[in-house]
Amino acid sequence: MCSKVKDFLTDDDFINYVLGVTPQSASQWETYFREHPEEMADAEEAKAVLLAPADVACDFSIAENKILKDRIVSSIKDFSDIL
Repeated sequence: MCSKVKDFLTDDDFINYVLGVTPQSASQWETYFREHPEEMADAEEAKAVLLAPADVACDFSIAENKILKDRIVSSIKDFSDIL
């Protein structure tokens, strides 16, 4: 997995965008990808990882996988608390 994909996978704003946690971020990311179309392939790969079933293999270690999952859950919880 290339480093740009990992960058997307560890970006809270991107995670929220993919998971639909913050709908207002959609237009920001769509604008970003219009301005940086060369990053679409990496973003799509990251999106596929985020939306994949839990048993899909990726290049993260077990510890990295747990950290990422915890960040995603925490991010969703934090957003839910705001509402």
